Amino acid sequence: MNLFSKKSNPDDENRLRLQKLVDQTKKIETPTGWEKETFAIGGLSNVGFSKKFPEMLLVVSSQGRGVIDCSKFELIERDYDDSWEWMDMYELWTMGIGKLSDEKILVGGIHGGGLPFLNKYGDSIQFMATQWPIIDLIFQPHCKSLYKENDAKDCFRIYHDYELKAYGFSYNGDYFITATSSEVNVYKK
Repeated sequence: MNLFSKKSNPDDENRLRLQKLVDQTKKIETPTGWEKETFAIGGLSNVGFSKKFPEMLLVVSSQGRGVIDCSKFELIERDYDDSWEWMDMYELWTMGIGKLSDEKILVGGIHGGGLPFLNKYGDSIQFMATQWPIIDLIFQPHCKSLYKENDAKDCFRIYHDYELKAYGFSYNGDYFITATSSEVNVYKK
């Protein structure tokens, strides 16, 4: 019995098939109809959108919390409380600050959790890791699917890098983010 035979490996074949689909997407940082702004956030650990004010993004870092108004691409609140007493790492929420101070914000990041992967317009974000450890995020507009070979050309590869903390949509679907430990990319429709 030859353990190292060069026979076809079904897992490799499937990975290559999926990579071909990723390769058919448009390589562009900002999907058509969206705008993007990048904010440098050292030590970013978690992010979450407000349900009361869906344009507001709470960002948690090793230096405290901040609030970004995604409709204006503007940092509007900041605190430097690094006690972490305002976060429940088990239930994955963080108390907001400023305009969001009376709201528990569900977060995604280093402790788990997550943001919605689709919005009410039929847009979605698909995580792919066919070239691990490189991660691809595919923006799939208007109910398109990367997995439908004819749709892949209408999708956008918006992220291609080694590290990702969180990604997803706001609760009204007009905004989405990608976040690493050093920055957050904010997109608005």
